Amino acid sequence: MTASLEIHDLPEAGHIEVRLVESGGTSQQAARSAFALELSDDERATLNRYHAEYRRPTLGGLAQIEAVEGAMRNLGRLLLEIVFGANSGGRALLDDVMGRDDRAELTIVSSRPEFLSLPWELMNDPSLGYFVNGLVGVLRQSAATIPADAAEERTKGALHVAMLSATPLDGETPSAGELLERSVVAGGNLATATVAALEGLNVEASLDNPRPATLDALRALLERNPNHYDIAHIDGATLDAEGAILLERDDGGAEAVSPADLGRVLADGGVQVALISAGVQADEGTATKWSAAAMAVADAGVAQVALFPAPLHPDMAEGSARAFYTRLAQGNSVGGAISSVRRGLMDIPERVTIHGKRVFWDWQMPAVYQSRRYLPAEIEQHQPDPLAPPVIQPEEAPTDELQIPVAGQYGLVGREGELRQLERALKTHSVVLLSGDTGVGKTELALGLSRWFLKPARVAYPGGVFYTAFEASHPAGIERVVHEIGTAVAGLDFADMPAEQQRRWVTAYLQQNPSLLVWDNIENVAGFPDGAPGLLEEAELPDLAAFLGEVTTGPVGTGALLLGRRTEEDWVAVPHASLTLEGLTEADRLALAGFVMDKAGVPATRAGADFGELMELLEGHPLAMQIAIPTVKDVPASVVAGELRSLMAQQPDGGEPGRSAVLTAAMEYGFSRLSHRNRTHLPFLSLFQRRVMLDVLSHITEERVYAQVVGDDLTSGASRSLLTPEGGIQSTGRSYASCRTLLRTAQAAGLLEPVSPSVYQINPALPWFLGRKLGRQVSGDGIRQLEQEFVRVYADTADYFMESLYENQDTGVTAVLAEEGNLTQALGLALEYRQWDNAQLLIQPLAQVYRMQKRFPELRRLRGQLLDIVGHTASEAEGNGAVEFWQYLLGTDSMESVELMDLDRADMFNRQLLDYLLEQPDGETDPRTAAVYHQNGLIATRRGQYENASEWLERGLEIIDGGDDQESIADACFAIGQVRHHQRQYGAAKEWYMRALDIHQRLPDYEEMVNDFRALGSACHMRFEYDEARSWYHRAREMVEDNRDEETAVHIFHALGTVDHSEYLFEDAQSWYQQALGLCDRMGMTEQMIVEFHHLGVLAQARGIPDEAEEWLRVAMEYRERQGDIRGMGVEARQIGVVHHEQGDLDQAYQWYDQARVAFEGAQDVLRAARTYGQLGMVEEERGNLPDALEWVARTFQLVNDYQLPMLVQVRAHLARLRDNMGEEPFAQWWRDNTGAEPPADLDVDTSEIL
Repeated sequence: MTASLEIHDLPEAGHIEVRLVESGGTSQQAARSAFALELSDDERATLNRYHAEYRRPTLGGLAQIEAVEGAMRNLGRLLLEIVFGANSGGRALLDDVMGRDDRAELTIVSSRPEFLSLPWELMNDPSLGYFVNGLVGVLRQSAATIPADAAEERTKGALHVAMLSATPLDGETPSAGELLERSVVAGGNLATATVAALEGLNVEASLDNPRPATLDALRALLERNPNHYDIAHIDGATLDAEGAILLERDDGGAEAVSPADLGRVLADGGVQVALISAGVQADEGTATKWSAAAMAVADAGVAQVALFPAPLHPDMAEGSARAFYTRLAQGNSVGGAISSVRRGLMDIPERVTIHGKRVFWDWQMPAVYQSRRYLPAEIEQHQPDPLAPPVIQPEEAPTDELQIPVAGQYGLVGREGELRQLERALKTHSVVLLSGDTGVGKTELALGLSRWFLKPARVAYPGGVFYTAFEASHPAGIERVVHEIGTAVAGLDFADMPAEQQRRWVTAYLQQNPSLLVWDNIENVAGFPDGAPGLLEEAELPDLAAFLGEVTTGPVGTGALLLGRRTEEDWVAVPHASLTLEGLTEADRLALAGFVMDKAGVPATRAGADFGELMELLEGHPLAMQIAIPTVKDVPASVVAGELRSLMAQQPDGGEPGRSAVLTAAMEYGFSRLSHRNRTHLPFLSLFQRRVMLDVLSHITEERVYAQVVGDDLTSGASRSLLTPEGGIQSTGRSYASCRTLLRTAQAAGLLEPVSPSVYQINPALPWFLGRKLGRQVSGDGIRQLEQEFVRVYADTADYFMESLYENQDTGVTAVLAEEGNLTQALGLALEYRQWDNAQLLIQPLAQVYRMQKRFPELRRLRGQLLDIVGHTASEAEGNGAVEFWQYLLGTDSMESVELMDLDRADMFNRQLLDYLLEQPDGETDPRTAAVYHQNGLIATRRGQYENASEWLERGLEIIDGGDDQESIADACFAIGQVRHHQRQYGAAKEWYMRALDIHQRLPDYEEMVNDFRALGSACHMRFEYDEARSWYHRAREMVEDNRDEETAVHIFHALGTVDHSEYLFEDAQSWYQQALGLCDRMGMTEQMIVEFHHLGVLAQARGIPDEAEEWLRVAMEYRERQGDIRGMGVEARQIGVVHHEQGDLDQAYQWYDQARVAFEGAQDVLRAARTYGQLGMVEEERGNLPDALEWVARTFQLVNDYQLPMLVQVRAHLARLRDNMGEEPFAQWWRDNTGAEPPADLDVDTSEIL
């Protein structure tokens, strides 16, 4: 226990008494002294308005703030003089405390809120300064003596936080019209900051935040988890006129809750510590009311209550929350935790405001009220062993939050009321269409809401939040939506499913797991403005609408937030709310103005009365503010406002669709303020989509064509090379410096946002404006030349990206995805100008990344759109001069279709290619013909037509053998080896593999050498040459370990396990399987994990450990079920059936076989269904139920004959055995009665043929 320096209020006598209570319980006290300090209502109101003045500044407010700060300083000194005056007994006790190494607490004791709410933290004098910051903490209590919990050292494994984050809004939830009236005052929530703070702790932490934030929801949470929570955080609380705390009703409106009732609910739930953080309210809650409320919560049974009676500035919210929870988790007292917050606020005193960066006095706000002495349990810290060897952590999979785009340079400023209103609207309506002009902040608001639902309010949408932007430069439809959701939930393996199955899986997931879809820029789906072409054809719109309806009308409450510039989208058929987003509320616009002024360096002296006039004109439009406010640095606000009015008056009636008149005016004015050179060159940025790279811009502007078209040369002696000798993109000369200056100037003017020093983000509202400028500045032919330069440079960039994808895959993918919009823009221009070679260069990196991310449906859509332009047939493509590009599109689609087992599609494309090539001179010997033959061979291999496959592959090899294309020759040899492998001609397969290996070693191609080693290992394994098989696999292992290719290492470890498994080296096999499993788990290779589970089960079965075998197989089955893999579930169920069958447990075996049968029939897997029928027949035979057994085997026999399955000998042998056991005549009679045909006569087979 810590010593306590106490100030006791004795109101009856008008005195105070200072006591020093030691940790052991002894005490000493100073003589009582008079206390006549009573603040008037006006004085208290002035103090209360201090922090509000920064949010809602008034004319002359800065002078008022400075006056209040002086009064606060003097008040603190006066308090110290009264309580600890010189030569008083109280001062002696204070000096005693301040001279100790172990500092005491300061405790204010009074039953009067007026006394408790005095700013005791402000006490200061010249010698001690603000001495409370040197104490353990400052506490307030209503009773002279309070009980203390038993002193014991306690530790816990986790910090558990219950949060109630309230933003009550009166009135009905709107279903149409304005989202929120701009007169509404809301905000100040710490929920998001708290989540970030908890995630930053090195302890285990949990947060539960029931929605809506009602007292009943809190009570229910605590009743479900009694004595569970270490702290309850009442966030965003406000007070009514009577001092009641305003929480929410079920409909989101305000409910007044007495602080005592709140305290009893918390105490009944076993909560010992509460944190109350105030939200913004129209009439600022007085310090006295807050003091009374906090004390009432404590007196109702909560041991200690920390209070933030006014919202923290956004600059300090997360840091303060982290300081508080860090100290709390370390087992410090609540007073000590708040003292840490106070020191942090004082150490970093400046906050961004409309009045510039100001020193805040917010450090004196936090307070602690107590009814019982209490020391929180210490939470176990996650500290690594300093003597342990270093552990290389695997790269983590993207978190939910990383699926959401990053915030803009200012993030979401304010909008607390809009966030809560949207939350209410989504609870009432499963689909909400939020419309608004460009730049008004729809996306930023939606992203803020997404982060809210991902972390603090995850309880609302535990299935996840999925954001998709329908960009005009990113052609995509339902395919991208499905792929992004599926891969976010199930990983990349999800994309291995066929497109229709993917959609069914995602639909089922959303119907079973409450989730939120956020679709941005939906006006582009049908085309904007009206009449413009859309991303989807009109015939495709009903399909997207049907998907939206299917997933949002289920029973679990999946919702969708649609963002666009139209108040209605005709294709959205599902009932929905249609709301509009307007500009920022008064307090929020002032907060954003402060950030913009700070970033632009606008002096605080500019925020005078005329600045308020400008703010009113800007209507809280965020983008217009970001462009107009920086100009106030050099021009009086009144002049800026006048110019904007003039420009708005010049706009045509009605303006531009989806664009605010004030935004257009702000852009015009901001643009006019630029230098002539910047105004000349900046319009060229209209060609870029979303972002501009400095290097790309400099390369374009270095060309003579560019200078001739725009009439100004940015370069002198610049390099003409796009690629450096090392292969990177680089530019030199004056163009680079000039372009950098251009982009930085545009950023300073609020037209661009920085992503990095050489990359800038372009607001979607800007290209339209700059495009109009470019059209007026440059003639039509000049624009054509600029667009062709854009295509040329991006074609070179795409070629560089392809090299990057081979050299550094992760870096290359990141670069391509970042530039996807510009590559697609350049591709569209290349098609427009019929530059087919450049079009091929541009699509290659996009196609490669789409393949790597398994976005095959999107890639097929893109290719289909290209073929619509190029021509779907060879004759159409020849007529357009694009037959080479046509061959590339069909050839790559064919290769992917083979990989995806869409063999009919691949066959169709190959026939078209072959028909064209064979019509050409020397077509029979053309290497391109050989490539098509090779693809035909792969198709036949996949179909199990091995003789046909061999013929195709050897015909292709005959054309290229002896030529220079050694890679293709090796591919053909390897493919023929695989055919021989399938034909069980393992010796011949080895010969072909060795020939491929010889070529790959001479090239050298290490990646293909690994494939050759693995294939040779497999062939040797099948020839029972186990030592040689291991040798090949170990050569492959050494090579992939040298190259850190862990994904391939997984498959090699597994193969080594199968070799040892075959030789009955069970412990060695188990070791290899478990190594593979560990790597799979670390790398997120779920599909291969299931394979390892299965083989570990089969291994345990072979070792005679059936319980362990079933356990592994059940784990595999659970994973299959999570993935929706019906066929895989059947595989595991059948294997479990085999385990029970071997043990003689026929009932269990039958049940598992029957479960497998249902799965295979559902998956339409004829081969596996047929085998399972046979196993069911074997069980019935062993039970002695011969007619039932015959029924199952007869079904197998029918499938084998109907589908030519490779198990006819086994089925005949089984039927022969049943015939012999039943008797020939009963067997024949059963067959006639049940099949209507004569029994098969050729059942006697040589069973030695059965493997």
